[in-house]
Amino acid sequence: MKCRTVLATVTVTMAGALAAAACGSSVSAEIDRDRQLDADMAAVVASGVPGVALVIRDEGNTTRLAQGLGDVATGTPMGVDDRIRIGSLSKSYVAVVVLQLVDEGRLALDDRIEQWVPGLVPNGADISVRQLLNHTSGIPNYEEHPDYMAPYLAGDFGHVTTPRQLVHMGTSQGELFPPGTSSAYSNTNYTVAGLVVEAATGRPLAEELERRIFDPLDLDATYLPEAPEIDGVHAHGYFVMGQPPATDVTRFSPSIGWAGGGIVSTDADVTTFYRALLGGELLPAHLLEQMMTTVTGSSGERYGLGLAQRELSCGTAWGHGGNFPGYLVESYSSPTGGHQVTAAYNLDPNSMAPASKEAVTSLLEHAFCGVDG
Repeated sequence: MKCRTVLATVTVTMAGALAAAACGSSVSAEIDRDRQLDADMAAVVASGVPGVALVIRDEGNTTRLAQGLGDVATGTPMGVDDRIRIGSLSKSYVAVVVLQLVDEGRLALDDRIEQWVPGLVPNGADISVRQLLNHTSGIPNYEEHPDYMAPYLAGDFGHVTTPRQLVHMGTSQGELFPPGTSSAYSNTNYTVAGLVVEAATGRPLAEELERRIFDPLDLDATYLPEAPEIDGVHAHGYFVMGQPPATDVTRFSPSIGWAGGGIVSTDADVTTFYRALLGGELLPAHLLEQMMTTVTGSSGERYGLGLAQRELSCGTAWGHGGNFPGYLVESYSSPTGGHQVTAAYNLDPNSMAPASKEAVTSLLEHAFCGVDG
C-alpha cells in the first residue's frame, strides 16, 4: 500500500492527524507483513526447497518477492518472473473453456460424455460434463495406476503418454462410485474434459486455451506445451527420485498432465488469470456462479467447476493448488479477485520435508491474511 502525504490547514488538523495515523497504521502492518514474509520464505529455502517466488496483489498494489535458487547447478537466483509448470491450476483454465462453450450453446453441462467421446469411458452415458468438472464422476485418478510414472521413474523423462492412455489408466481401475453419488478428485476427469473440448470445437485444446484465455488476457508467458522443454527464462524443477539429493526434472514430458496439469506460466500471469475470472471478464455471472457452486469431497475439501474453495484465518479464498514433477504452485484470491496471492516453489511437494510443508503453509497464510495484531 502507498500512503499519500496529508496536507492540512489549522482548521482540518484533526482530520489530517487521523488520516496520517490511519496511513501510518497501515504502513506499519505492511512492514510487519513483509518482514514475516521474508522470514517465511527464508524458512522455505532453509528447509530444502531450492527457491520460492511470490506475488501479492491488493487492488492496484502489487508485491513481488523471490528467494533461493532457480537453478541449483549454476547458482542462478529464483526470479519472480520465471516460468514454472503450474500443475493442477490448469484445471481452472480448462473449466473456463468448457463453460465458454456452454455459454455459446455448443455443449451443455448436463451433456453425457458418451455424446462427445463415444466409447472412451465404460459408463460414459451415465456421466455428465458437470460431473467431470466437479469430480463427481466416479472415474478413478490415473495417477493411482502403477504404470503411470514407471517410464519416468526409470529415467525416460521425455516419454509421451497420450490423453487416451491416461484415461485408460483411470478407467481400468473400475468405478469409485456411481456418478453423482460422491466426490473424489481425479485428474482423469480433466483429461476427458479436454477431449470433450477438442470434440466440440474440432481444434486442439492448446489452441482453444490460446485464443480464449491466453491471448485475450495478454498472458504472454503462458502456454500448454507439447515438448519437454520450457520456453524462455524459467526455474528448474527438482524431484527426489528415491533417495536425496533431488534430481533436476525440468525437461519432463508435459503429457502426464495435459488438460489436468500441463500449463506453463508465471506467478504474474496466473494472478492475472484469476483476477479476470473472478472479476467477471471470462464468463457471464450465471456461469461464474455455477463455477463457484461447490461439492464436499471425502476429505472435507470444497470444489466447484475447476475452482477450489479454501478457508484461511481471514476468510474464504478461491483458486487452486497444483504440482507437477519438480514444482508446486498455489494461487488464491478473494471472492471477487481484489486480493490475491500466488506462490511458486521449484521442488515437488512429494519431495518436501515436513518442515518445508509447514513453511509453505505459513507463507500462504501470512501472504493472504497478514500478521495478526
